[in-house]
Amino acid sequence: MVLLLWIGCVTVSGAILFLVMTRMLNGVLPKKSQINVWFEVNNQILNALFTLMCLYQHPKRFHHLVLLIRWKPKDVTTLREMYCKNGKKKPHGRAHIMVVIVLLLVNCFAQYTLCGLNWGYKRSERPAAGDGISLSVAIAGAAIAGVYTMMSSFGKEYDLEVDEEVQDQILINITRQAKHLGSFERRFSFASRNEHSWWSMNLNGMEGYLILGMIFL
Repeated sequence: MVLLLWIGCVTVSGAILFLVMTRMLNGVLPKKSQINVWFEVNNQILNALFTLMCLYQHPKRFHHLVLLIRWKPKDVTTLREMYCKNGKKKPHGRAHIMVVIVLLLVNCFAQYTLCGLNWGYKRSERPAAGDGISLSVAIAGAAIAGVYTMMSSFGKEYDLEVDEEVQDQILINITRQAKHLGSFERRFSFASRNEHSWWSMNLNGMEGYLILGMIFL
């Protein structure tokens, strides 16, 4: 419901901004000052809507980045359900997911920059170059991420019997556990040898006392 409301607001405000920019409302807005006001109001509305969407999506995208870095079997399943077609494993899936997440994060930061320029400067004082670059990067980041998701291995069907990436992670975990177990066994073996030496020394001492006692008797 909220998403539909957001889409409706973007559509209405975007349509008004398009009509103002193409001079199709000159009959309704004969003065240039009126055109500038309507342009700026709708521009700020769109800026606020897209900034809110980035603020909503950014924690989720950052969480996906953490899962990508951690890359445990459960994390792999979660990321595949989010980015891969039918949630199935794809060739070089980790690298492809990283590209998409980085592009989406670039989209967020570019939108924040654009929001700062729109809210920090008046329209007459706003740097056109910074405004244009941040807007272009924000649009390009989201667009390229969408196209990359459809055109890369994410949008294709593959029948992979072996998941090499998950197997590598499992092997790494097994190796770490084996090293930890080996160090524990070495410590236990060392402690056992010390205990055995202690008992041997005590037994030897007791044998000596017994022999001395037999001699004196």
